Amino acid sequence: MTFQSLLRKIRAPDLQGKVILILIVVIFPISILLGLAQSKVMAPVFYQEVRQLGLSFAQNLASQIESGRLLSKPDATLQIEDRIQRMVYSQPGILRVDVIAKRSRNSEPYYLASSVEDQETLTPVLREWGPEVNSRLETEDRVPVWSILHPLRTPSGDALVKVLVSLDLVSAFQAKIFRINIIAAILSTILLILILSFLLRRAIENERQLRLAQESNAVLSGKLQEIQQSLIQTEKLAVMGQLTASFAHEIGTPLNSVSGHVQLLRMNLEKLIEQESFQPVSDRIGIISGQIKRIEEIVKGFLATTKKPMAASRARVELSGLIRNVIALVQPSLQVSGIQYHEDFGNCSLLIEVVPIEIEQVLLNLVNNAIYSMKEKKAHSVEAGERSELRISLHAEGVGKFANLEIYDSGLGISDTNLKQIFKPFFTTKPNGEGHGLGLSICQEIIHSYGGEMAAESEFGSWTRIRVRLPLG
Repeated sequence: MTFQSLLRKIRAPDLQGKVILILIVVIFPISILLGLAQSKVMAPVFYQEVRQLGLSFAQNLASQIESGRLLSKPDATLQIEDRIQRMVYSQPGILRVDVIAKRSRNSEPYYLASSVEDQETLTPVLREWGPEVNSRLETEDRVPVWSILHPLRTPSGDALVKVLVSLDLVSAFQAKIFRINIIAAILSTILLILILSFLLRRAIENERQLRLAQESNAVLSGKLQEIQQSLIQTEKLAVMGQLTASFAHEIGTPLNSVSGHVQLLRMNLEKLIEQESFQPVSDRIGIISGQIKRIEEIVKGFLATTKKPMAASRARVELSGLIRNVIALVQPSLQVSGIQYHEDFGNCSLLIEVVPIEIEQVLLNLVNNAIYSMKEKKAHSVEAGERSELRISLHAEGVGKFANLEIYDSGLGISDTNLKQIFKPFFTTKPNGEGHGLGLSICQEIIHSYGGEMAAESEFGSWTRIRVRLPLG
């Protein structure tokens, strides 16, 4: 096996590798944790066993001292220490043994005998002195020990046996159990790996064949989706062909008639009205003629809805010019509604390569939405003389790579709930008959088709701002 193949196997393990990883990552730590838990659970039992050992030692020593009446003999210290040494030799867990006595009940205690040399010169420290056997956990030189006090019955005064039993044996036994658990966990994990590796060979082969079948199914599914999309597109072309032919036939004749009458009206008015008074009328008639041409372009556009826009239909145009064309169309609505319009296009010329009629469609839809929102706010407002304002700003971004367009209105605003859905098809907040919920969806689709972005932000009851970002031509 080469180093590269080993790396690939580590990065993308097969079923056998996954099982081995699971055994190592899951079973081995669990075995270790169980061993630790076992040692923790057994620790109190071991502690009690050591305590019982110390109690038995203290009781045995006390019995020998009492039965032999060693306390009343002149060489009591030597005989008691001899007994202590012989008993400690047979019990390695005993850390220290002391026989402590008092000459009277109110006198200070002193070491009568000890397993440690030179203790008679020191005063022993006892926290508890009583007639009952007492045991408690203490620390002696940073080692946990059982401290056991066993009283002695003496005719001349009080005495007791103090035994310190080390718990090092418990710690050593726990460590031994832990090592045994680790070895058992390693051996069991290796045994499971060997058994499962043998049993999983056929399963691994089945998994490989299943993966190949899934890849084949994915390829076939992708081809099926392409065929379905092709069929849908074909049906769409057929239906749209019939609709556009019928639509063009029905609307073409009235449009030609209206266009002709507008031209005649212009000629007649030019003869009847003086030149100075005729200019405003001529401008209005020009707008009407331009809109008739726009309708004609839209009719022609229906014929191209079933195919992608051709590069030849695009043109490099100045975005500010398209905005001013749209504002000229809605100027009467702005004046009638008392809406103040402000624009900030800066000094730079921002050229974009688009189909102009599509961008004008987007701008007109956004501006009409803004006008509608401000009219609705004015209709429902209780404050007299509230100002309505439409602001359009335009500037370059990214060292001349993008054009940023912002359309702000002081209308009703959009709630947070509705703001998340405004670009969804057929979603509208307008009453029935006034909106179909397709305007913003179509606008976003057009902007995305040019590699741009479109977003909205709003404060309900106060304002709305639409941001459009288009790549420069």
